[in-house]
Amino acid sequence: MASISSGRQLGRDDLIASHFTLTGTPAPAPPRFSFAQRAAAAAAAGFDGIGLFTGHWEDGMTAAQVRRIADDHGIAVAELEWLTDWWCGGERGRNSRLSEERMYEAADALGARHLSIAAVAQGEHPEPRAVVERFAALCERAAQHDLLVGIEFFPGSAIRDAGMAWDIARYAGENGGVLADTWHYFRGAANPDHLRRIPPQRIVAVQFDDADQEMIGTLFEDTTLRRRLPGEGSFDLAGFIRLLDEIGVQSPISVEILSPEHQSLTVWEAARRAHDASRAVIARARKA
Repeated sequence: MASISSGRQLGRDDLIASHFTLTGTPAPAPPRFSFAQRAAAAAAAGFDGIGLFTGHWEDGMTAAQVRRIADDHGIAVAELEWLTDWWCGGERGRNSRLSEERMYEAADALGARHLSIAAVAQGEHPEPRAVVERFAALCERAAQHDLLVGIEFFPGSAIRDAGMAWDIARYAGENGGVLADTWHYFRGAANPDHLRRIPPQRIVAVQFDDADQEMIGTLFEDTTLRRRLPGEGSFDLAGFIRLLDEIGVQSPISVEILSPEHQSLTVWEAARRAHDASRAVIARARKA
């Protein structure tokens, strides 16, 4: 689907405003800003794409209407979030498949680039072979909709780092891989060799954010309440960008900021700050 709003053409120099960056509410509460407002603000700030959490589908809006809004602003709906329980059997697995099918319907209408899937919850890890097989099957289904699929590893989960995520994704088709979120990376193993093991095209997406040196509270509180704008925390984000460039990663960067301070801003200011801070860090990394 070749049009201005297709996320499938985005690459390493493009920025996506992740869904939760512009909601104006704590995750996973419904947004206080409409999709039309978020798309307008993201485009005005300079973003090339925007994310959509399909659990927050706009009331009364069809996918075609969402696509039309994105087209009007010249921005791609590139990132769909996020699928959980894909590793489960039984009723949870069946419900996950229903959610998955709804995401495919959205992807077809919106021209989305990639789908983010959750890491396996701690204490819920089924037999490892089953996880590998279920991920591979999911990727095969997603390929029918031209979707890339990335496992979003999480340090507090059963898939706690990029190395473990790749051990699962490597057996899937070429559209399956790892989503590398800087918060998950730096709060976890922060091992560059984990990323170097992954073929560059299989790092299917990147999410970008910063955080304080000291973590206060739990991992969940830190990731949902204390993510900072790039350059305003302690992460070596410039080094992370240089590592991705060294590996040869061509994926766009999705900026994901979650904090009460950011959520209190107008959607226009939230978009502008997220875009400008990210561009400044990336420019500094590639200038060094």
